[in-house]
Amino acid sequence: KMARATVNEFIYFIKIIDDKSERYYVKSTIDEQNNTILIHLTNCKYSWVGILNEEQIRVLAKKFPSESNDSFYSHTQRAFSKGNTTKIDGRTYVFTCKNLEHNRLEFVWKEKVEALNSLKIIGSIELQERPNEEVLNKIMDYTIDEMQILRSENEQKIDEIQRSSSQLNKALEAVKRTVDLKEQLESDLYRKVN
Repeated sequence: KMARATVNEFIYFIKIIDDKSERYYVKSTIDEQNNTILIHLTNCKYSWVGILNEEQIRVLAKKFPSESNDSFYSHTQRAFSKGNTTKIDGRTYVFTCKNLEHNRLEFVWKEKVEALNSLKIIGSIELQERPNEEVLNKIMDYTIDEMQILRSENEQKIDEIQRSSSQLNKALEAVKRTVDLKEQLESDLYRKVN
């Protein structure tokens, strides 16, 4: 599971198991400023791409009360950030991939409503088949970019830890010198008194 966020854009990369126990990899780009969601989906044999435009998102978002914090976007971000492997805030998400005519696929994400023992559809998108290589390249490029970002952040953290460790060692040495001096002074004073 990987995620990257800028001010108005959230990118998620997850593995999902659909309702037929098929494994897929999903790279989603949620752009709240332009009201679009771009989906790249692959099962490594076939790949599909699709985009929800502003009007399609408006229709999907109408199912959620406008004053509610649990908006279409928050549900979609939770589903796409964790997939169906974990409960998020007590919620479980389910994904359906249904083959359509002309090499298209319907991708649906739903919330499992335990109390009603049912599924609430959050969103759906029709995806067009794309060359497998094209989608896998996009996913691999994203993964490699993320790994480089994480490696760089790790190197910065390691440098910070080494600096902190060095400062701590210097402070410990200063304390040890102070304690040694104190003991030496006490010893000298004790000898002078006796």
